[in-house]
Amino acid sequence: LGIAACMQAMFGKNHVDEEVRDFALDLVKYIKQFCTEASDRNDLNFTEYFTPAESCCYTICRRTREEFGVLENITDKEFFTNSTHVPVWEEVSIYDKIDIESPFCKYGTAGCITYTEFESKIMDNPEAIEKIINYAMDKNIPYFAINFPIDTCLHCGYADQIAEECPICGSNTIEHLARVTGYLTTDVSNFNLGKQDEVKHRYKHSKKTFGDKLKSYSE
Repeated sequence: LGIAACMQAMFGKNHVDEEVRDFALDLVKYIKQFCTEASDRNDLNFTEYFTPAESCCYTICRRTREEFGVLENITDKEFFTNSTHVPVWEEVSIYDKIDIESPFCKYGTAGCITYTEFESKIMDNPEAIEKIINYAMDKNIPYFAINFPIDTCLHCGYADQIAEECPICGSNTIEHLARVTGYLTTDVSNFNLGKQDEVKHRYKHSKKTFGDKLKSYSE
């Protein structure tokens, strides 16, 4: 948990920066080697887990803020960026996010994921989805996810990307599902405070990649 915050604290920038990324990767390699040596030494299975930090992303951030105060891009939000991910607010493209995170994946042998955030209209273009998945697989990412909002009006049943009010019936009784904690089981309002804040900060990587034109999704 918190490679991005760690790098921000040490260097004043996160691992989107190539030089910082090299250090972050060395750190992850060191942890993996430590686990391997501990396994051999104790005849047990220790390994490196890139945690989704579904609840502790909030708790650890809050406790760090209590100890060190409000630090820009470290404790100034309600969550730590989980795993070795690019911070959710960074405006990077789909392919850049994959390129940045993929070198880390082989060291997270107890579990890892790389995800990209999309607008809901991506589902109208399966060719683009296939192209992106193939790119991730070519980068040896073992677990790749495409996230997009699933909003449903509970009054009329209309489903699409909905802000606060249904464009069909005007109802504001909207269920917002988002793959943030790894599950599509509940409205985002039921997440802990850290994950709710993370949802608000998540940048749609499809915007950086394709712009606003749906037709460019297939280019």
